[in-house]
This record gives sequence, structure tokens and C-alpha cells, in this order.
Amino acid sequence: MIRSISILFFIFLITSSYAQDVVFKVEVTSDTLYFGNTIGIKYTIENAQGDFEPPQFNGLEVVGGPNVSSQFSMINGTVSQSSSYEYFLMPIETGSFYVDPAILKQEGSMLRSESLRIEVVDNPHGIRQDYRSYGVAKELNVPPLSGNMTKADSLRLKLKNIKATKI
Repeated sequence: MIRSISILFFIFLITSSYAQDVVFKVEVTSDTLYFGNTIGIKYTIENAQGDFEPPQFNGLEVVGGPNVSSQFSMINGTVSQSSSYEYFLMPIETGSFYVDPAILKQEGSMLRSESLRIEVVDNPHGIRQDYRSYGVAKELNVPPLSGNMTKADSLRLKLKNIKATKI
């Protein structure tokens, strides 16, 4: 019995020691926005641990975050883990802003994310942007085509017209 447990433990150590590829990526909800709106920046670290150091968000005010999440999984002996740090930022003026790389300090090494360029344009009409997702389709807000038509019927008619149009 003890020998079986020892063998299983040894197999677990061997399979968990196979290093997965380390990934340190940054995602942004939009690289261009109207002044007065917010964007989200999320740093994700996969299969690595260390001390996370966020960049200075010059010209952008942190209005939310960091929201921190972590995940660990072991499937068929393959171990993977990830951590995310998410910030919500609002520009303090219009122009181009550069966000330096974030840093992950590990024992004897440093990983750097990519840097970002954020373009903030004037917003004379007070347009509100909804950037809550990273590259995911947003909910459609379709006004009715006529006063006696529901939003669902209006959407069905518009989609039917799109399908009927040959490109």
C-alpha cells in the first residue's frame, strides 16, 4: 500500500514538473476611446508565479481595480495556473498615451508584458462607450423600426434583410 502511494506521488511530481509554456499577456477593451469614457486593461499570467508590478498609467486615472483573480487546474496530470489583474482607467485629457509594460518578478528573472498605446479623442457629443468585454461580442441594442414593432421583431426583420442581401 505504501509502495503504491509512493509510486503515485512520484508520478504526480514528474507530471507536474513538466513546465507549461509561460504566458504574460495584456488585453485592452479598446485602444481608442472618446474622452470621458473608461477602458479596461487586463494582465494575465499563465503558468508562472512571482510579484506583479503594474505600470504607471500616465495620463489615465485608475477608477477601478486592481481586480485580481486566479485559477488552478490539474487535468490528467497536467497542471496549469493563471492569475489576472484588471484595471479600469479613465483619461484625464485627450491625446496619445503610452502604458509601459507590467513586470512579473520571479526568482532571478523578470517577465514583461507588451506596452500599449491608447488614443483618446475629443467627445463633443458626449458619446458613451460600453467597453466591458475583451474582444467578446457586446449585447445588441436595436431600436424598433416602427412604433408598433417590438425590439425582437425589429431585430428579426433586420437580420432577415441582411441574410437576403448577397455580398
